[in-house]
Amino acid sequence: MGEHIVLGPTPVEVASQDFSLGYQEGYLRFTDHYQNKHLTDLDVFNFMFRNILDGMTTERYRAGYVMGWNAALHAQGRPGPMVGYYVADQQNAQVQA
Repeated sequence: MGEHIVLGPTPVEVASQDFSLGYQEGYLRFTDHYQNKHLTDLDVFNFMFRNILDGMTTERYRAGYVMGWNAALHAQGRPGPMVGYYVADQQNAQVQA
């Protein structure tokens, strides 16, 4: 069974649960704390820089966290979710809510 994160039309195969967990938590972080707020390029830079260098989590978690945050930022203001998460096996794919 392989995991995929879907960014618009592009599925990203994930080999690490750390990346998946980071992605989900980064997406939620944006929706809980940043959505519908005015952000500057400095806000985005500081978020990315601070989280990429955070030594408290694994490198893959941090990459997933920043990707999830960016996906939520990109999806902001669009009708319906632009980002989906699903787990696919070799026989068939199932969407998980």
